[in-house]
Amino acid sequence: MLRRLAVCDDEKIMLRQISSYLDRWQTESGRKLEIFYFSSAESLLKSMDRSTDLVLLDISMGGMTGMDCAKALRDEGFPGEFIFITSMENYALEGYKVHAFAFLTKPLVYEELSAALTECSAKMSASAPAVLPVETSSGTKILKINDILYAEVFRRETSFTLKNGNKVVSLIQLAAVEEQLNGKGFFRSHRSYLINMKHVENIAPPDITLAGGCVVPISKHRVKEFLSAYAKYIKVKR
Repeated sequence: MLRRLAVCDDEKIMLRQISSYLDRWQTESGRKLEIFYFSSAESLLKSMDRSTDLVLLDISMGGMTGMDCAKALRDEGFPGEFIFITSMENYALEGYKVHAFAFLTKPLVYEELSAALTECSAKMSASAPAVLPVETSSGTKILKINDILYAEVFRRETSFTLKNGNKVVSLIQLAAVEEQLNGKGFFRSHRSYLINMKHVENIAPPDITLAGGCVVPISKHRVKEFLSAYAKYIKVKR
């Protein structure tokens, strides 16, 4: 999903117009963006957070052009999208080299920008990894579902063990986690454990070994159900 956006144009009037259009799009779409504005390609290259999802770039600017800025970012490995705003049409071929998402011509029309933002956001949502937001004592943590090895409940807390070895602790109930992850390859192997079948490496009841050597229990009453569920999971993944 489109969350963080950078805008670069060396004309203050254009920046104000884009800002107004972005405010309108957020209101109409119900989406909230974190937006950063730059008045030159040089300042964008120096200060832009590389986790930015989308860059709106004017092509013709004093100093470095928007196209050269995009090429420099791609050379760094920047994975985000580019939408170019320009009065010049002869840059289209170069735009393919940096995998530009769209070209919008000046004078900028709100409906065209809105359509491009909506389409770009939909593309990002479709390609984004599935995540699970969990509340912790330090705020909301966004966990990539594929990174979760297992969830374990102890007293009133549920801890998530991730494939990098980190643990995230939340007050969410394990039953609620199980419900949210229904259909995503997880199985309740024990009343206190919910495992990610993606990371199963060995099945030897009463234990299941997950990636990284993590061993979790499986209830003898759930072995048959688990083997059936795991067989279906493997079949689907093939």
